[in-house]
Amino acid sequence: MLGTGQGGLEVGAYADGRPAPTGNVTALADMTSFAEMEQVAFDHVVVDGASINVNSVSYDVRTNTTVTSPRMYQDASASDQNDGRAGVREKLGILASAINSQRISDPNFRYSAAVWGNRLAIIPLEGGDNAVTIVSTQSGGGAGPDISASALENTRFYSLGTSGTPQFQTAGLPGLDGGKPQPLDYSNAYRVIDKEVDIFNLLILPADHDHSNAEQRALWGPASVFCHKRRAFLLIDPPSDWTDAQTATDAAIGVNSLRVGLVKNRAAVFFPKVHIRDRGIDAYVGASGAIAGLMARIDGTRGVWKAPAGVEADLRGVLGIQHLFSDSDNATLNPKAVNTIRLFPNGIVSWGSRSMDGDDAFASEWKYVPVIRTALFLEESLYRGLKWAVFEPNDEPLWAQIRLNVGAFMHNLFRQGAFQGKTPREAYSVQCDANTTTQNDIDQGIVNIIVGFAPLKPAEFVILHIQQIAGQVQV
Repeated sequence: MLGTGQGGLEVGAYADGRPAPTGNVTALADMTSFAEMEQVAFDHVVVDGASINVNSVSYDVRTNTTVTSPRMYQDASASDQNDGRAGVREKLGILASAINSQRISDPNFRYSAAVWGNRLAIIPLEGGDNAVTIVSTQSGGGAGPDISASALENTRFYSLGTSGTPQFQTAGLPGLDGGKPQPLDYSNAYRVIDKEVDIFNLLILPADHDHSNAEQRALWGPASVFCHKRRAFLLIDPPSDWTDAQTATDAAIGVNSLRVGLVKNRAAVFFPKVHIRDRGIDAYVGASGAIAGLMARIDGTRGVWKAPAGVEADLRGVLGIQHLFSDSDNATLNPKAVNTIRLFPNGIVSWGSRSMDGDDAFASEWKYVPVIRTALFLEESLYRGLKWAVFEPNDEPLWAQIRLNVGAFMHNLFRQGAFQGKTPREAYSVQCDANTTTQNDIDQGIVNIIVGFAPLKPAEFVILHIQQIAGQVQV
């Protein structure tokens, strides 16, 4: 085989799939003809009308060549008619050098040249994207042989758009945004999150423009199951067919329709949509993103046990809300666990903090979002903070150390005001002893820890008793 060491060219397996090079690039067929030419076949190369003297092609070689009518394939050290070596690449280098010298001497000549293997590439440096370089030769003032009959005469740059003008560019196609996400796409995303995301505590699923209300409703159940598995909380956006308090509580399309298949104590819905402006475009979008940001802010300033609602829970970066609610509307929605976003003189605020398990008719202990999130916070923190206990001897010394560590953690939260109760005994309890961990548990490598806490519950209503007495008002 010839091989690259002897001047051969090896074509890669994916060469046909690669874009053609831009500019004027000679082909192998051209090089075969070029190699057979006599070294005096032409004396000028013409690039877009600029005639460039290349007498050095024959001069440099003939000073070291004794054969008659030397060919282009013979290099400067050739000694007989059959000696090839690297003559073709040598002559291409001389041509490229002459073209580049022309660029230096003539400021109006805006081309560069390079040798790519056994190919000569002439690249335009200025001009339109679709400029094509034309190359020819001259000999003794007349036309010379064609050294680029099979050349790739491509444009300066490839063009973006729906029409492709370059020779080697097919017509473009209109952009495609892709199809709407399918339930399987979300399931696959959950599997990726399970593998690659160590911890998260809030999940939102922004509505896709092409999703119907029914398709969007079908996403909440699997999402809440995933949140239950990962000790996270799901923020639900209302369907677009909720327009007022009546539709939000309607038997067919209201809040009860969202509860189908839902882990109710791992999700909450916030209504209505909020008005935003993104890059000059106004739109109404689900409030879940704004609520997630609000929760992060409240978590950082007050703690996860503080309800993300009330006059301090203003939504920042939003311009308005899609629907306005009165106190009577809120009195209808709140007992059904629909958290409203309302406009007050002090701003746009979150005015509800109930989970989807917070309907008054359910009488659930997981009624309030901060209670659930506090429990999840404790569970996740203790799960991660007690990993040191794995593989330790499962006996009283370990249990005592666990009680000490967990007790210190809970007491620190108590001092921050995370629990009800005036004393630690009233606020929390930690059990880890022979009563919680039996011999059977020990045999199975299990240590049981029971942690109880008295959660803070938000005051949704402030009740005032007013009695008027002659001459004064008593509150």
